[in-house]
Amino acid sequence: DCGLQVQPGLSCGLRPHFTSQSPVQPCSSGHVPGRWVIPCLSCSDNRTCDWREVTWQPDGCYHTLVERLLLQDCMMDRKVLFIGDSTNRGMMYFLMERVNSSLEDWGKAHDTLVYQNLNAGRTQVSYSYYPQFWLEKKQRPTFREALLQLLNRSRPLENSNQTVLVVGGVQWLNTNHLRTVQEVLDRESLSEILVVVKSLGMGFHLPVDGIRSRSLMEIQNLFRQNGDIISTAKHLGYEVIDTFSITMGRYKEFLQGRCACHFHEVEKVQSSTPPDNVASTRNKGRITRTGPEPDSQSTVLDAEQNAGSNTPTFHVRGAVNQVYSEILLSRLCPESRETGNR
Repeated sequence: DCGLQVQPGLSCGLRPHFTSQSPVQPCSSGHVPGRWVIPCLSCSDNRTCDWREVTWQPDGCYHTLVERLLLQDCMMDRKVLFIGDSTNRGMMYFLMERVNSSLEDWGKAHDTLVYQNLNAGRTQVSYSYYPQFWLEKKQRPTFREALLQLLNRSRPLENSNQTVLVVGGVQWLNTNHLRTVQEVLDRESLSEILVVVKSLGMGFHLPVDGIRSRSLMEIQNLFRQNGDIISTAKHLGYEVIDTFSITMGRYKEFLQGRCACHFHEVEKVQSSTPPDNVASTRNKGRITRTGPEPDSQSTVLDAEQNAGSNTPTFHVRGAVNQVYSEILLSRLCPESRETGNR
């Protein structure tokens, strides 16, 4: 996007994209460089582009889209722990909806949550919000304290990839947090669990009353910091999802506000039939369809969750969140697990 050139040395805007053939191999990591690809009649006029068909295309490979039955099998008897801000929480609720076919519980949680009703009770998901920015600095739990609380609330934990820790946020994460993860897991005899690092993302770039926005120079510094995070995570043996690269070209879709700083929203499902979250993303088992959905003002308010006599269900929407959440699922369930080789 030419409105915010994080890398001034690279060309911006629409340009022709030619591929000799479709990628034939699945990606070996969640941080493979890529680009957004969109069909247009003319690269000089974005009004001729079909944004319903925009896709995230990693270079030379594809991220496998895990079918629901395979996902449920892969997630059997696993515990997935999320620690981070609302961008991380959006990935958690996306995972919950994909595993269960529907999302029956949702909230703008800013504390620790544990969900034990997933996958017929065979999958547990827990979440701890960090950082608690609304508290005075002296009162805020440290990252170490928040992580230990999450681990303790989620026990018993198996020291294997049956336990997954997903850590990350939009802009607070740094390499010191990753070293803290390693130290805590070593001390708690959990050094063999699967750790997935959600890297930094675009955000706080447009002026909003009462919210501090970042300058271009600050965002460019974040880009360099993001590279350090990826390098450190790889050195520690952690999986990485490079959400900065994915969000950089579509930064204007960041929902900015005091309590909505992410690339997704949650809406109440009116129909008794839950939406198929991936009905429009299937193309030979690859993550492809990621276009923006129609504008919606139906984000659920906390007060609505218990309203009415019928138990509501919810749907996580947001094309950008969907892309990196599906990449997360592909890293949790690579082909070796999908084929039953546990």
